[in-house]
Amino acid sequence: MRVLLVENHAFTLTTLTAALSGWNLDVRGCSAAREALREVADFVPEVAVLDLDLGTGPSGLDLAIELRRRFPNVGIVLLTSYRDARLHSSGIRPLPQGGIYLCKADLSDFHVLIDAIHAVRHAPLVTRRLAFGPQGASAVLTDSLVEILVAIATGSTTAQIAATRGVSASAVEKSIARICEQLDIAKDPNLNQRVQLSRMYNHLRELDGA
Repeated sequence: MRVLLVENHAFTLTTLTAALSGWNLDVRGCSAAREALREVADFVPEVAVLDLDLGTGPSGLDLAIELRRRFPNVGIVLLTSYRDARLHSSGIRPLPQGGIYLCKADLSDFHVLIDAIHAVRHAPLVTRRLAFGPQGASAVLTDSLVEILVAIATGSTTAQIAATRGVSASAVEKSIARICEQLDIAKDPNLNQRVQLSRMYNHLRELDGA
């Protein structure tokens, strides 16, 4: 089986490449999306195992979508530290149909990854239960609220968020109030609300193991 592995941490890439090769898989390892797209010119993958966060440039999810466009039957396994992928970036797109989303913290047994690879190879387009969706402490937030939380944490002003979303500034403020309510963020007279939200965002990412 030809497996494309894309992981931007050198140690993890080397370790996973060796481990997967030990299961008699033909593994081509890459550290970035653009490198992977060059590799597939002469290496047509049957399965792609992709880290979500690939650093600067396209994410693993962007790469998954492009690979599925080029190879309609490629199996997709998205392997990442995030329990809730929505915390990775604002407006994250759905995983391609049939893909499996695996949290690294759940890989106590390497067979979990091997089973996922075989599952997407043999049925790359099947609808899978719980293949991709919010988990962890941030699951209480709607997609819209997560997008606003990510935008605040990455430095966007209320006016910028409102302009991007095509709503009023007062609507954004109401959404911010809902975020604080649902995440139990109490008002602190000694802290700016944006600082509190940014700290909560970083805390949620740490809980995810990101």
